[in-house]
Amino acid sequence: MSDLSPILSLPYIMPSQAQKHVTHNEAIRLLDLMVQMTVADRTRSMPPDAPAIGARHIVGSSPAGDWAGQAGRIALREENAWAFFAPQEGWRAQVLAEGRDVVFDGTAWIAPTDRPLRVPQLGVNAASDAVNRLAVSAAATLLTHEGAGHQVKINKFSAADTASLLYQTNWSGRAEIGLAGGDDLTVKVSADGSTFVEALQVAADTGAVRLSVGALVPDGTAALPGIRFSADPDTGVRRAGTNQIGFVAGGVQRASLSAGTLQVDVPVTGSAVQTGSHDITAGRLARTFASGGVFGWGVAQGGSLGTALTDANGAVVSGLYATSATTLNLPPVPAGTQVGLLEVLAGSGGDALHQRWTANSANGNLRTWQRRSLGGVWQAWALIFNQSTVLGTVSTVAGQPTGAVIERGSNANGEFVRFADGTQICTRIGLSAAAVSTALGAMFRSADVGWTFPAPFALAPAVSGQAEDLDTWLTAATPGTSSVTLRLMSAISKAATGLRVTATGRWL
Repeated sequence: MSDLSPILSLPYIMPSQAQKHVTHNEAIRLLDLMVQMTVADRTRSMPPDAPAIGARHIVGSSPAGDWAGQAGRIALREENAWAFFAPQEGWRAQVLAEGRDVVFDGTAWIAPTDRPLRVPQLGVNAASDAVNRLAVSAAATLLTHEGAGHQVKINKFSAADTASLLYQTNWSGRAEIGLAGGDDLTVKVSADGSTFVEALQVAADTGAVRLSVGALVPDGTAALPGIRFSADPDTGVRRAGTNQIGFVAGGVQRASLSAGTLQVDVPVTGSAVQTGSHDITAGRLARTFASGGVFGWGVAQGGSLGTALTDANGAVVSGLYATSATTLNLPPVPAGTQVGLLEVLAGSGGDALHQRWTANSANGNLRTWQRRSLGGVWQAWALIFNQSTVLGTVSTVAGQPTGAVIERGSNANGEFVRFADGTQICTRIGLSAAAVSTALGAMFRSADVGWTFPAPFALAPAVSGQAEDLDTWLTAATPGTSSVTLRLMSAISKAATGLRVTATGRWL
């Protein structure tokens, strides 16, 4: 039989043992240390200067002096010296300096807060379950900072999943904010908890805001319109009256639109303007330019065009009017004007034609636009191309060209040409490549050369090119929409050379 107990190593009193009190007292000594164990601290490396008998400490990680070599052990001050005890796995002690318990895990003394707490479910004054693994029942829940900002993160696995905040009334959903089945931010509301209506959507790719069922705004006043701008709060749109919209600028209503009329209370501006209000209901709108001529247009009324526009003296002015039942007077656009507008309405019944000209004083370009009404339904405006509009910025809306036919540009990455049909060609001459000197089987290759296209593509383009050396050829990795990795190959080791590359694809 062993002289010591198997767990705490307490000494047994053996049969016929002399001095039995010594063995008994040693066991009492160990129990006195371990039962209801408290220690003063657990980070001290040097013993205190005047320790009291019975003082206990957990020796720190870098002990010295009388504690040298006793890291992690329990130091007990006896009458004339320190006694050290090696802890066993599972021993517990109350650390008075910290006001918390620590447990010896076989290697170190660990407090519960020293390691992250991980529990499968947690209920705070409430019952959690397999779905609601964290449940809190309280008047409020506070999440605060620890010296700077604070974020609350809701993460989802994929775009098709949901990451949102759901607001409920008596456990029935009434509003939801977040990413519901996509990456666009949405705000939804419900009156019954089952049918939700999307009220607002913010597109993830553009930030554009869509009010899915419209917006209700206050009527507003001229000083503070119902729809206004943050940087210019006295400019915007107001409800001027029943079935009436008022357009406000600078705190004053400048125009109004009702079911029957459009009233404009400001002059049509140009390099020189005609003062006073302009009333379109009469079918005429005139404008004076720097040259002194009056520029205007006729508006169809009652299925026919009005008569010639006259000035204050009754003289016919330069303008657009009917010279007969089927003929229009088409004046030239006055030179030197800023962007001006000339609009023609011709035809009768359900079919008609609009034409519009704009003149730019900065470059003298003249643009002509046209649209047609078929059966009373107006088609979209179309630009009629001419010498001044073939070259320029290429753009489209819903696949239809809205800008020039051809656009050309260049930057540090090369040159590009865009066409209105969506085709784009990018080129780069003189792209540098390192020496073709890295062995690749029986051949040689250069280091990888990255080419960022001078303009991005909508889809990965086709890339081709050549080296500026007769014994070297070009290879390319699968391109992306904005760049491609290139490499030169040669049967023999070659010095550095230049590249000429081309990428052909679509920009929309």
